[in-house]
Amino acid sequence: MKRVINIISLLVILFITVSHAEAKSRIIPAGGRFDTRFLIVIDKESYNAVEKEITEYKKALESDGLGVVMLIGEWSDPIVLREEIRAIYKKRPIMEGAVFVGKIPVVRVRNFQHATTAFKMDEENFPMFESSVTSDRFYDDLDLEFEFIKQDEKNPLHFYYNLKESSPQQISSEFYSARMMPPSDYGVDQHQLLGRYLLKAAAAHREVNYADRVIFFNGHGYNSDCLIVWQNQQFAIKEQFPHAFKDSRGNAFYNFRQDPFMKFKLYERMQKEGTDLFVFHEHGAFDTQYINGEFPAPNTLGFVPGRTLAPVSASAAYIPRSPMEAVSVSVRNMYRRYRGERAESFRKTMIEEYGFSEKFFAKENLDAKKREDSLFAANVNITLPDLIPLKFQPRVSIFDACYNASFHQEGYVAGYHIFGEGKTVVTQGNTVNVLQDKWSMELIGMLSEGIRIGFWQKEIQTLESHLVGDPTFRFTAGSGEKASADAGKLLNKQLALSSRDSKIWMEYYKSDNPNLKALALKQLSKNPPPGFSDLLFKTFKESESYIVRMQALKRMIDLNDRYLVEALVLGLNDPYELIRRNAARFAAYSGNERLIEPLVHTILFSDESQRVQYAAQNALDMFNLNLVSKDIERQVAGSTLIRGEKTIGQLVEYYTAQNKRWTNSLATIKDKTADNAKRISAIRMLRNYNNHAQVEDLLMVLRDSSDDLKVRITLAEALGWFNWSIKKIMIIDSLNNMFNDGTTPEELRREVLQSINRLSVG
Repeated sequence: MKRVINIISLLVILFITVSHAEAKSRIIPAGGRFDTRFLIVIDKESYNAVEKEITEYKKALESDGLGVVMLIGEWSDPIVLREEIRAIYKKRPIMEGAVFVGKIPVVRVRNFQHATTAFKMDEENFPMFESSVTSDRFYDDLDLEFEFIKQDEKNPLHFYYNLKESSPQQISSEFYSARMMPPSDYGVDQHQLLGRYLLKAAAAHREVNYADRVIFFNGHGYNSDCLIVWQNQQFAIKEQFPHAFKDSRGNAFYNFRQDPFMKFKLYERMQKEGTDLFVFHEHGAFDTQYINGEFPAPNTLGFVPGRTLAPVSASAAYIPRSPMEAVSVSVRNMYRRYRGERAESFRKTMIEEYGFSEKFFAKENLDAKKREDSLFAANVNITLPDLIPLKFQPRVSIFDACYNASFHQEGYVAGYHIFGEGKTVVTQGNTVNVLQDKWSMELIGMLSEGIRIGFWQKEIQTLESHLVGDPTFRFTAGSGEKASADAGKLLNKQLALSSRDSKIWMEYYKSDNPNLKALALKQLSKNPPPGFSDLLFKTFKESESYIVRMQALKRMIDLNDRYLVEALVLGLNDPYELIRRNAARFAAYSGNERLIEPLVHTILFSDESQRVQYAAQNALDMFNLNLVSKDIERQVAGSTLIRGEKTIGQLVEYYTAQNKRWTNSLATIKDKTADNAKRISAIRMLRNYNNHAQVEDLLMVLRDSSDDLKVRITLAEALGWFNWSIKKIMIIDSLNNMFNDGTTPEELRREVLQSINRLSVG
C-alpha cells in the first residue's frame, strides 16, 4: 500500500511539473544586435491569432533600430509575469520599454492614491472595483512593493493589490510601457481589431512624418471655462511645436463655445488627413467625452435651425432655435433624472426662482417633448457608438480627461480611437479622474524633437496615466533637415542609456531650443550637479520661455528647498497663466506668510484668470484670518476699485465663515464623543486642504492612545499629504517618535511608516 501511495504521489508531482512546463512562457529574442531592446508581452491566444501581424510589427521596430524581444505566455498571476519581465529587464542591452498586448492580467492598485493627481475615493466605503486604480506601474516600476488582496470575482483577468507601507512611495519607472487592449464591445472580433491595428502601427514606422499639424480642443467646464487658460496654452504650444506655426493650417485651437453642438465639428477635425496630434482638454468618463455640457453655447443657436454635420445617425437630430429653448430642454432632461423629494424640490426651485410655469413640468408636456429632448441630449457629448463610424486621422491623440483610458472596461474612449479605422496609432489618457490643474502638456515638445512617445510618458508618469497603442511611435525630428533627424535618433539613445549623465544634459541645457532646455532640466533633476538649485532659480527668473520657466518651477517644487517660497512669490506674478495657477496651488500647500500678499492681490485684481483666482481664493483659507483680512484692507485702500468697502466686507465675511468652518472641523476631529464617520470625513478633508495652523492639535489627537484606532490611522495617512507645509519637520519628528514607540499599535505603526516615507522625499 505504501508503494502504491508513493507511486500516486510521484504521478501527481509529475502531472504538476508537466502542467507547469506546458504553461511556461516562450521567448522570441531580438533579431540582431541593437543598442536597446523593447519587450512585447502577449498572451498565447492572441499571439496565435495575430502571429503574422505582430511579427510584421516586430520587424518594423527592428528596422527602426530597436531590438524586440517577445514574451508569449498564459498568466493567471501578475506576480509571475512581473518576475519574468524583471528577468528580461536585467539582461543587456538595456530594455527601454514594453507593450502589453491582448489579455494580460490587469492590476487594480490600492493604498497608493498619493501617486495619482486627484483620485481620493474612500477605499473602505466604496466598492473595490470603483475605489481601485488600474495601473501598469505594477509592471514598469519594479522597485514598488505590493501585497496581494484578491482576484476579481466577475473578471478573472483583474487582480487587486495594496502598495506596501514599506515600499518606495513615489513612481520611478524603469521603462516606459503601453497597452494594446482591444475593446470587447466594439462589435468586431478583438483579434481582428488587434491584427488590423498592428499593421497600421507597423506602417507608421516607415513614414517620414514631421510634427507640424496639431489641434487642441477645450471642452465645457474644464479649467473653469477660463479663456485665459485657452489663450495662454497657444504661447506654450508654439514653443513646443514651432513647425506647426509656419502657416495657418499647422495649428488649430477649438473651444466648446464655438458651436452649440461642437461634437460634429470635432468629427470633421478628427477625420482631417495629415493631422499629427489632437489634444482633448475635457471632462470624461470611460465611455464619454464631455463636449458642450447641459447648456450649449448660444453663439449660433437660431441661425441654423435643424442643421447637423453628423456623419452618423443624427441626421434627424433636434437643434433648438434659441438659447431659451436650449435651457428649457436641459431643465426638462434634468427633471426627468430626479425622483421623489429631490424631483419636487427641483421643480419648486425652478418655478419660484426662475419663473418656469406649472404647465412646463406637467406630464403631458414632458411626454410630448421627450423625443426631441432625447435627440438634444445625444448631440451634446461624444459617446462610444458615435466613434465607430469615424476614421481617425491624428497619429497621436491625448485625452486630458478623467477615465478615457480605462482599459479595464469592456469599451473605453481611447480604445475606440486606437482600434477604429483610420491612422491613429497611440493615445494617452487616464484610468481614473485626473487633476485639471496639472501640466498635462509637460515636455510634449519631445515629440517634435523625434523622441519616442514612450519616453515622454515615462517623464510625466502618474499612477493613472497610460499610453494605449504603440509606445515606440515617434515623429521625424525637425522639418526636413537630416541633421535634425539624426539629432532625434541620438536623443532617443541618450534617454535610454544616459538619462542620469549630468554632463550630457548640461550640454542640452545650453541649447536655445526650449524643448531641449526643458528636457535637460528634468533629466538633471535625476542626478543633480553641484549648484543645481541655484541654476533652477536663475532659470526661472531669467528665461523668456514659458515652458522652460514652468519646468524650472516644477523642479523647484520637487526639491522643496530654500528657493521655493521666493519662486512661488515670483510665480504668482508670472505672465504664464499655468505658472500663476500652480504657484497659487502650492502656496496653499506651503503656508508661508510671505505668500499672503501676492495671493490677496490675485483675488482682488485678477478677475480675468478664473482658475488662478479660484486657486488663490482656496489657498488663503490656509492662512491666518487676521493677517489675510488686514492685507485685503491694505490693498483695497491703495487701489482704484470702485466698490472698495463692499469688496472688503464681502471677502472678510467669506474668510471669517471659512475660518469658522475649519474651526468646527477641528473640533469634530478632537471630539471623542462625535460619530467616527464624521471625524474621519473631517480628517480626509486635510488631504486636499493642508491646514498648517491646526497641525499641533492634530498631532495631539494622533498621539492619544485612548482615542479610536481607526481615527488615528486615518489621521496618520492624512498628515502624509503635508509635503510642502511649513510644519513638515514637526510632523516628521512626531511620526518618527510614534514609529519608534513600542506601544504604538502595529496597524497604526505601518501607516505612520508610510507617511514618514512619503514626507521624506524632496
